[in-house]
Amino acid sequence: MTGPNVLYVGLYGYGAVDYEERIINVYSFRSTYTAKGLSSSSSHFGGGAFVRWNTWGLTVDFQEGYFYKWKPSFADTTYTDTSFFQNIAVTLAHYRNPYSWTHVGFTVTARRFAFGYGIPFPDTSSEIVKNSENWPVPNSDVRYLSMGVSGRLYLEVENLYSEGRGFLPWVGGHVAWAQVSFQSDDPLGRTSGTANTIYFSASLGLDFYIAPWLGFFIEGGYTSFESNMLLSGINPGYKDYYDQVRAGYNNASVKAGIRLTWAKERY
Repeated sequence: MTGPNVLYVGLYGYGAVDYEERIINVYSFRSTYTAKGLSSSSSHFGGGAFVRWNTWGLTVDFQEGYFYKWKPSFADTTYTDTSFFQNIAVTLAHYRNPYSWTHVGFTVTARRFAFGYGIPFPDTSSEIVKNSENWPVPNSDVRYLSMGVSGRLYLEVENLYSEGRGFLPWVGGHVAWAQVSFQSDDPLGRTSGTANTIYFSASLGLDFYIAPWLGFFIEGGYTSFESNMLLSGINPGYKDYYDQVRAGYNNASVKAGIRLTWAKERY
């Protein structure tokens, strides 16, 4: 007698609070580089859908968030800004068995940061530019496309979780190769650059099911990447002082959400 075939279809949504440090600095290879980043506390929302047949599943996740004020690491000023990010990820996962949520998978992610609307850029006549000092780039856009391995390990024990109800603690991770691209507008000019880097994230969480079809979850996570890019298309007034850009991103977040799951067994 063969085992069961199980079909899962679900939707989920969540809200998150974030603390983010972002570095998008132009600098010159002729000068010493010291990261001058900006930090912000904010929130974002997200959601997604999944379908799974036995031990194989596909998940699509979308996130969007806005940042209104940045606190520089190099000044007392707080900049009002309209930065935002968008993220979409698709994961093909293999599960341990038809009833387990532990899995490993392959994830493709596209992310976009719009940045620096409201951050001043120094005039070329200032001492800052003459010394080729690093500076956050206004009116810039950073995008990346990553591909890599992801997974979650669930603690699935009967005294915590049984018959589709109870608690499911888990830990997760993601490591990926990413291609990063940069674009900016005036005053720096219609500048662009590309590079490759490594992206990683780590997370832990707790799922709580009050019924097999209705669950809630909370998770904490950390995400990071950094990349250096050579620039092209810089305005003449700046090209003697800046020839590279460093894009870095560190984010700590706490998410809480709800998950709806429909399951059907067939023997």
